[in-house]
Amino acid sequence: MERRLFKQIVIALIFSLIILSVGELIYLKHKPPPTCFDNKKNQKEEGIDCGGPCVPCELKNNPPLAIDGSPYFILGDSNKIDIVFKVLNKDLVWGAKNFSYNIILTGENNQTQTIGPKTDFVLPMSSKLVVLPQVPTTFTPLKVEVEIIKEGILWEKVPEGINLRAGEPFAISNLRVIYPQKPKEQEFNVYVFTKTLTLNSKDPEVFNLQKVLSQDPEIYPEGKITGVYDKATAAAVKRFQKKYGIRTTGEVGPQTRAKLNELYGPSELEPFSYNFTKTLKLGSQGIEVTNLQRALMIDSTEHPKGNISGSFDKATEKALKEFQKKYDLEPTGIVDGPTREKLNELFSKPAETTPVLPEDYFESYEASLRVKGDIYNTTPFNFKQAQVAVVLCDKNKKPAVVGITYLDRIYYGKANSFLIQWQKPMPPGLSICEESINVNILDKDNIFVTK
Repeated sequence: MERRLFKQIVIALIFSLIILSVGELIYLKHKPPPTCFDNKKNQKEEGIDCGGPCVPCELKNNPPLAIDGSPYFILGDSNKIDIVFKVLNKDLVWGAKNFSYNIILTGENNQTQTIGPKTDFVLPMSSKLVVLPQVPTTFTPLKVEVEIIKEGILWEKVPEGINLRAGEPFAISNLRVIYPQKPKEQEFNVYVFTKTLTLNSKDPEVFNLQKVLSQDPEIYPEGKITGVYDKATAAAVKRFQKKYGIRTTGEVGPQTRAKLNELYGPSELEPFSYNFTKTLKLGSQGIEVTNLQRALMIDSTEHPKGNISGSFDKATEKALKEFQKKYDLEPTGIVDGPTREKLNELFSKPAETTPVLPEDYFESYEASLRVKGDIYNTTPFNFKQAQVAVVLCDKNKKPAVVGITYLDRIYYGKANSFLIQWQKPMPPGLSICEESINVNILDKDNIFVTK
C-alpha cells in the first residue's frame, strides 16, 4: 500500500471517530431518561414496563376497574337526563389517576346514543360515585350502560403521608337540605316605593317590585327578579291593580305606590329589634345592611331617600350621616363603634330575646333549594380543586335530582364550606341519599404549597 493512501485512510478514520463521538455526545445529551413506559426493561422491572417499581403487569393486562352496581338516570327537562353510577377499583395500592369511559343509552326502539369518551379518576380500594347532571339526549332512554375503556389507564400510587386504610381523607359534616323560608319573627315589611315605574324602567325599585309581586304566584307566576320592568312585570302589576281595585294601567303610579307601601312598607308602630355587630360602609351588603336601612327609616324625622334593599348605597350613606348628626356623632357615613352603640341603644333588645336571622334562611327568589355542608381535609396536603356531588331522593327514597359544585384551594387541617343550589321548582320533602367528595390526590399537579 502506498504511503500516501495509508495516510488518507488514517485521516478518514480519525474524522469518522470524531463524528461518531460528537453524535454520541448529542444522543446522550438528548436521550430520554429510563421510564416504566418505554418498552424497555431498564427500571428494574420484573417484566417489560411492569412489575418491580413499575406498574404491575396485572394492572396493565387486566385492570381491576369495574362498574359497581347498576347505573341509572333521572329524566330532566328539555331532553336532558342526570346520570349516576359508581366505579369500583379493587386494587389496594394503585389508583387510576386518569381513565376513560363511554356511556351508552338505549331507547324504546333499540336506538342507541354513545356519550364520550369522558375521563375521571378513582382511588385505590374505593367505589367512587360519579354524577353527570344535565346530559343532552336525542331520545328518551330506557337503559343506560357505562363501558370503561381499559386501554391507556394512568396508574399512580397515593402520595406518601396519606393512609387510605385509616379512612376517607376528606370528611363531610353539617350536611343539610334547605328550602327557602323566613323565620316568622323576622318577616319584615321593608320595601318603600317612591318612583313612577313604567315599561322598560331599570331601577332598584323595579327589583323590589318584582320581589314583592313574586310572593303571590297568581299575580306574578314568572317570578323573575331582574330589575328590568318588562312585559311580564307590567302584566303582574295589572293583576295587582285589579286585585286591589286600582285602575289597571300596568304602571306603578301614585295609587299603586300607596298600596305597595301600605302592604310592604315599614311602619314605625311595628316592633323592631336588631343587634348591630359589624362595620358597615358604602358597598356593604347583607341582612345587617337591611336592618340598618330599616332603623334609619324608622328613626328619621324626614323620610330618607332610597330603598331598604340590603345594599349600602349612596342614599344609605346620606341617611346615616343625617342620623349621626342628629345624635352628635361624627358624620362619617360609616357604621363605626360609636354609631353601632347608638343604634343598639335605640333598637337592640336583650340578646336572649333578640331574634337572629340564621345564615341558612333565604327567600324563594334566590333559589328553590340549597344543599350546604363542610369538607374537612385530613391529609397533610393542600389541593387546588375538588368536587362535591349529591343525589337527592324523594319521600319514597327514589332518586329525584342531582347536583354538583366545585371548590378551589382545599387547605389541609381546615374545614371548607360548599353550597349547591337549584333555581327550578323542586318537590317538597327531598333528602340526601348519596354524596361524594372527589379530590384527585393522585394528580401531583393538583397539590400546591402555601407560602
